[in-house]
Amino acid sequence: MNHVPNEALAAIDAFGEGHLRGDPPPVRERLRSDLRVRIEVNDDGRTARCRFETEYTRTPPTLRDRDSFLVTYVDGVDERLREWGIKPPPAYEYRETVDGTHRYEGTLTLP
Repeated sequence: MNHVPNEALAAIDAFGEGHLRGDPPPVRERLRSDLRVRIEVNDDGRTARCRFETEYTRTPPTLRDRDSFLVTYVDGVDERLREWGIKPPPAYEYRETVDGTHRYEGTLTLP
């Protein structure tokens, strides 16, 4: 079952389409009340940074080490990226906490 909101899926589609045209818009979407996704192309144009931001009491080393329900959102985002030929990283790793928001990042490989 896909839990990713339609607005987030549309933003990922716009990113994928934009990449094909050479001007992918950044993705900045809320997946649920305590989870957001951010995607921006890196300067090299061949990769992009994908960051999930979450507010939670724990900060395990990777995002998939969290609860299984949250993982369904991450899997849904990764699945949609793959549909555009974008390769997600094997893991989204904890990077930092800013103002109580935990950031998990990974590098996407663009087609």
